Amino acid sequence: AGPDSLIISIDFGSGFSGYAFNVKPRQEGGETQIKRWSDGLGLDTPKTPTCILFDEHGEFMKFGYEAKTAFNNMRGGEAEKHYFFERFKTDVFSRDYWRRGIKAANEKKMTELQVFTEVLRFLKDDALKTIRSHPEGGEFTADDFTWVLTVPDTLDYSTKQFIIKSAVQAGLVTDATKDKLMFVLESEAALTWCLKLQPDGFITQNHSRDSQDQPAGAAEPGTSWNGTEWICNVWQTNI
Repeated sequence: AGPDSLIISIDFGSGFSGYAFNVKPRQEGGETQIKRWSDGLGLDTPKTPTCILFDEHGEFMKFGYEAKTAFNNMRGGEAEKHYFFERFKTDVFSRDYWRRGIKAANEKKMTELQVFTEVLRFLKDDALKTIRSHPEGGEFTADDFTWVLTVPDTLDYSTKQFIIKSAVQAGLVTDATKDKLMFVLESEAALTWCLKLQPDGFITQNHSRDSQDQPAGAAEPGTSWNGTEWICNVWQTNI
């Protein structure tokens, strides 16, 4: 992506997912914005659980905290009719052939492509909705952005093609604009971000791995908190 590119970066994690974006080119002083997620109970986090809920007909219903809450509130019979998936990314990426289907919580199956595509579609739609409501936002469409997806270091060719197909079906890019889809290794993304930050406060005492659930700028007693710690902790959950 060039310096004049508008970017939406999606971190599709095994346990948690989220995204960041900029609405101004870097050369114009554009700053990275990170979506904050709430569980409705006061929790404010930079990521939301990678959970997705479909109805009995396989139609998308909810994602993240909302999906988890809705499914947990269902009674036995109702839950059996729905498809609820969580922590499925590793299963998808560890397969050489993804048409065998993955099991939902009730053992019913859906194709990996459908589940993966709907996660990307939700994150794309939510990102555009968030940007349009931003003070500097506008009537942006998916075509206005370069899309960056974080991927495991072990990504192979067949899985890469699977992700590209999902991204096209989800509407991030089209067959004609695949060059606006970029892959970044999770470990390299974390390292690049850390190298941009000041070293002060990089090493802290009593740092908790649960600090992912703290809002930006918050710190536990006896610790210092900065973006380096946050990004390293977030990436560690998915590497």
